[in-house]
Amino acid sequence: MTWLQALFSGVIQGLTEFLPISSSGHLVIFNALFGAGESGDLAFTVFLHLATLLAVVVCFRKDLWALIREFFAALGDLLRGRPNFKTPERRFLVMVVVATIPAVLAGALVKLLHFDSILESILVVAVMLLVTAVFMFLIDRLKGVYTEKDAPYWVSLLVGCLQAVAILPGLSRSGSTIFGGVLGGFKKEFAVKFAFILSIPAILGAALLEGLDVIKSGSLNIDPVNWLVGFAAAAACGVLAIKFIRLLIKNNKFYVFGIYCLLASVVAFLTGFGVISF
Repeated sequence: MTWLQALFSGVIQGLTEFLPISSSGHLVIFNALFGAGESGDLAFTVFLHLATLLAVVVCFRKDLWALIREFFAALGDLLRGRPNFKTPERRFLVMVVVATIPAVLAGALVKLLHFDSILESILVVAVMLLVTAVFMFLIDRLKGVYTEKDAPYWVSLLVGCLQAVAILPGLSRSGSTIFGGVLGGFKKEFAVKFAFILSIPAILGAALLEGLDVIKSGSLNIDPVNWLVGFAAAAACGVLAIKFIRLLIKNNKFYVFGIYCLLASVVAFLTGFGVISF
């Protein structure tokens, strides 16, 4: 791997991890078009996941610090026999836990039932990109009123279920969770914050599973320069992607992603039916 390849990989990882366009769906389309298989350094991929995790921490550092403080405060209250989860930050904590459970169950179910072939179907990608496009168009039309101060817990469960379904390629995880929050009545800015903070357990889980595969394979080739270039690119592009999403949702411009996913869906359908190929 050259430093230029590492830079390109970092840029792609940083952008597609957060922009609601489905990185997994694009990978399936690319493989179908060019007959390529999944390749690359798995250890380097894990490192890039950690870079995107850093991007979330940077963008939401104040919220995360408040959640960490409240976690230990709530734990202390619980040990003293006076549980209290009525503050906004503690409600937020509970909501994140509730929303994380469906994704964990979905991931385990896919592994146990060996549904991996579904995750590689170009037609599944085409349909799910179309669904993502619909979500993006609808977000601009929906309005919410809830924040962490008064949001019902069932909305966090709805968001969690959509994150679980987003294991399907073509269905954007970030797009689905933002849509779920707005659909359930979250204010748009809060829906974005909740979606990205919710991504932290998902990114950590993916990094952990891939890290275990690296350990099992026993192949860990570290190139410090290339790894640092890729890490910096992924972290910087991740921050830019998050800021871009916050800007677009504030100005009701999410239809931009809807148009893109609609076009990508058309390409996926044409590829799946053999109309276009290389």
